[in-house]
Amino acid sequence: MDSFSCDGYNSPGHFVSDIRNTLFSRFRDYGEFLLYSSLFLGSAAVGMAYTSCFIQDISWTNHIAAVMFLIVFSVYNLNRKTDEVEDALNHERRFRITKKFERHLFIAALGAYLTALTIAAFYGIAAFCVVMIPLISGIFYSVPILPKWCGYRRLKEIPVMKNLVVSISWALAFSLVPVYLSTSAPGAASLVVFMFIFCWTFVASVLPDIRDRTGDFASGVATIPVLVGVGRSRSILTIINISAGALILIPGSNVIPVLACAIIITSLVYSQVCIISIDRTTMNDLLCDVISDGQFLTIGGLCLLISSVPYLQF
Repeated sequence: MDSFSCDGYNSPGHFVSDIRNTLFSRFRDYGEFLLYSSLFLGSAAVGMAYTSCFIQDISWTNHIAAVMFLIVFSVYNLNRKTDEVEDALNHERRFRITKKFERHLFIAALGAYLTALTIAAFYGIAAFCVVMIPLISGIFYSVPILPKWCGYRRLKEIPVMKNLVVSISWALAFSLVPVYLSTSAPGAASLVVFMFIFCWTFVASVLPDIRDRTGDFASGVATIPVLVGVGRSRSILTIINISAGALILIPGSNVIPVLACAIIITSLVYSQVCIISIDRTTMNDLLCDVISDGQFLTIGGLCLLISSVPYLQF
């Protein structure tokens, strides 16, 4: 009788605990799917595209948002397919999810890029060619097609080159795609955006290398952290971030509005916080995959807020 009463007394608590654990587990599963399917990165790309339009004073349109979302979603899913060996070492949870849905994600990635190219084709050959840049770069980056005599089969295996390829391709895409999809012509502000996105992407591409240095070393990928260590990598990124700020803002202040300069400064400070924090926290995955990669959800939202305030219009 006492035992029965005790079980009955505790059962509501156990029931509530089970519901809480189930909801947490499902929330985590949904969150990981959004993250590892690159839907989160695609959303961040929309924020980056909005920031590009804000700095260049380009009218924001749905097709700009759609194309940049589709490009990023596609390229990162295709890259994950070619990086399965590294992911199995560095990202067991990501590997498990992308492997489980690999067929669906692969088909979705191909369809996404074809859709982006189709939209771009309506705006001319220049728009089509610019949209092709991330795809071509991604192929040389991830697929072993380089000649054997050069000692490397993929661009990502060449020290520093992997970061430069990623930075240049995304800088070109985010600075020029909004221009050509709005039937405008590149100008001085486009160069400012190119330099800005190049700097951010270079920093954002090295941060995961710091986190993944053990797996990269084991798989023979010579990243900057593998070659020079964590401390020096952090110093290099700090120098790049500060130097880029000077190179962008000193000439850029003459061609872009003051508020656009303020946005760039805010983004550089955000990046510097990530640089300082990497490998000094137990949450490197959160820092790299959410806080750093999702930076332009914050920066783009700030641009949207400024654009929505009438007396801040310029």
